[in-house]
Amino acid sequence: MRLLIFLLLIPNFLIAQNINEEIAALKDSIILYKNSNPDKSIFYGFEVISMADFNNPTKDLISVHNHIGEILFNRNLDAEALRFYNQSLKLFEAIPKNKRKEKKIKFLPWILVNIGNVYFKNNNFAKAKEKYLEAEVNFKLYDNKIMQSQGIATINDNLALIALENNNFNKAQDHFNSSYLLRKKSNKVEDIIYSHLGFLSVNMRKDDLFKINFHFNKIEKLYELEKVSYTPKELSTSFLLRNYGYAYSIMGDYYKTKENYIAAIDYYKQASNLLERFPVELPKLQVNIAESYLALNDMEKAMSSAQNNLNEIRGNFFAEEKKRNFLVLESIYEHNSDNINLIKVKDSLIKIVSFGSTLNLGDKFNELESNILLSKKRSELNESKIKYNTYLFILIIGSTILLFSLISLRLNFNLQKEKSEKIISEKKYIEASLEHKKMELVNKSNYISQRNKNLNYILESVDKVDISSKNDSTSIIKEKIALILKSENINNRFEKQFEEVYPGFFKDLIAKSSHLSQNDLRLCAYLKMNQGTNEIAQLSGVSIRTVESQKYRLKKKLNLSKEENLVHFLFTL
Repeated sequence: MRLLIFLLLIPNFLIAQNINEEIAALKDSIILYKNSNPDKSIFYGFEVISMADFNNPTKDLISVHNHIGEILFNRNLDAEALRFYNQSLKLFEAIPKNKRKEKKIKFLPWILVNIGNVYFKNNNFAKAKEKYLEAEVNFKLYDNKIMQSQGIATINDNLALIALENNNFNKAQDHFNSSYLLRKKSNKVEDIIYSHLGFLSVNMRKDDLFKINFHFNKIEKLYELEKVSYTPKELSTSFLLRNYGYAYSIMGDYYKTKENYIAAIDYYKQASNLLERFPVELPKLQVNIAESYLALNDMEKAMSSAQNNLNEIRGNFFAEEKKRNFLVLESIYEHNSDNINLIKVKDSLIKIVSFGSTLNLGDKFNELESNILLSKKRSELNESKIKYNTYLFILIIGSTILLFSLISLRLNFNLQKEKSEKIISEKKYIEASLEHKKMELVNKSNYISQRNKNLNYILESVDKVDISSKNDSTSIIKEKIALILKSENINNRFEKQFEEVYPGFFKDLIAKSSHLSQNDLRLCAYLKMNQGTNEIAQLSGVSIRTVESQKYRLKKKLNLSKEENLVHFLFTL
């Protein structure tokens, strides 16, 4: 009955395993295209969702939901991003602790960081800080020290941004310094550049132009030194290039706030060129260019930029950037008294606003917080139950184990006794069989040697016959004898018997050198049988000098030094 159930479960197990392998492969594709082709990444993400078994979640399924959330967040679809982050937390909670890679953590800290980012973007800095600090607590529980260090560095960056929003520049600088020191230890240039971006942000808020230029020049030098280690294709989608592009984007933002729009446009355009393979970053850069042209009263370029930007944004993505582009066009049409196009733009703005209001971001936040709170309560309740039941379980299990141990000890004793007797019997049989095969092999080699010796004697006798008495029959006899001496049939039978006695010997030899010929392998077999040079010459039907030459060449093929003994080497195989 058990066997029947096991056989019935095998197909389901294999199907589940194949699905999990496919999900893992799709997850890698999602990560690969997340920055360079987000649409493709989302397509793979929904393929995973369509095939996944949500009753048996895996870390890959959690990761897929988190990555989809990040893509949606980058496209300003915050409510939808929260939905996927929330689902990630639920899936993580559904995985038993003993099956988790990091068993100490209560929540996945990277998801908490992403949730904090949504709060930060929506100006709820207190709630964002709460999530970042909760994530930090979980990062510190990581056994993986590299992941722990990366996570804490990210937390320090985000806390620094909150401090900047509160105009607490010293605190922001301290947080950025902490993350910089952690990243210096790992010595990943792309991460070190990211820390310098933080320093840029602080000094821009301080309006310290000297330090701004210092850190920007530092970023440029780090990039130039590191980019040579990438191929052009690798570089185009690398975090190194992305972070370098961010530096130009931040510089553009700085000069835009200083109303130096010409400099801002130059930096934004350079950033757009660098981030060409990062489509998530482009809409914001392009609308900044359009707004800068508008500020310079270059209506033609502002209109062209805004219209091109809107054409490149598909669907309902990047609602904020769409709105800003329409506001640029609204200003231009008002300036040109183009009432027809002005009405169209205002209609588009109304649609964007109404679409944003249907996202119910507040409801998503409430749902998320409720889920986190419930998860915490469940975790606390489970821990209490575990503590309460542990001693009872130990007592029951201990008693049961003791009882079954006594029974199994007796059964095992009898079973082991029977097994030992059977093993001894089998060992004797195998030893006898092997000894018999060795005797057969020795007899076979003696037979071949004696046969070859007799045939060589006949050949020599034929050669001694007076030349005048030789005829065609003599030649035919010599040819037949030579043919028998070189016959492979007996040799093949010998090799098969040898392989039975010394299984795997030829395979090990070929593994040592792939250049060994059939004659080399046969010579090794004779040497393994402790045959001398004279005996091998008889067995092979060749001269003693030929055997010596063969042994010399064999030693070279096996890469043995002059000091190493060939026979000793073969006996070790």
